[in-house]
Amino acid sequence: MKSKRLDRLFLNVLLGITIVLIPCVIFTSCVEENQLEELVQEANQEDTEQEIEEPVVTLPGLPEDVAGYEKWLKLNAEPIPPVPGGDPHNGTKNVYVNQKRETIAPDGEQQFPYPDGSIVVKEAYRTNQDYIWLIAIMRKVAGSDPDHNDWKFVEYTRNGPDAEFKLAFQDATCWGCHARVEDIDYVFTELD
Repeated sequence: MKSKRLDRLFLNVLLGITIVLIPCVIFTSCVEENQLEELVQEANQEDTEQEIEEPVVTLPGLPEDVAGYEKWLKLNAEPIPPVPGGDPHNGTKNVYVNQKRETIAPDGEQQFPYPDGSIVVKEAYRTNQDYIWLIAIMRKVAGSDPDHNDWKFVEYTRNGPDAEFKLAFQDATCWGCHARVEDIDYVFTELD
């Protein structure tokens, strides 16, 4: 009789423990699963919030150091219209520099000269054309040309949207015109 009582008591205790443990195990696994789902959702959200950068591609025929210039600091707030009667960079223009605004205008006003290593890129679109036909580049290389504030000038042109840019002019061809703005470090377009 004692043996049956003990057996029944043992079974009741075992049943009680089982009744308590099963919900605990289920709850714990659910909590862990929910936490795992939350972590996955957070990771996915962070991935979508991060800006995915596209690879920078150089326009055909241009040097690699100007790849992605369109993402640089734009000096002009609005496109520069063509000059009546024409100009060497005929067309609508935008001008970019590989410097930060804080570097060239630390107090909100542009400072001259540009720092060594500066690259200025001017792009031009001809009237009634939807492709860049001209890229003019100025590179400031310390000690390269003290007579022209160490700027090296090159200009590339092309005849169609799928054509490769070809070298058109460099240095001496550009100096005469840019000498008119020597006081603002040979760069016509100031920071807007």
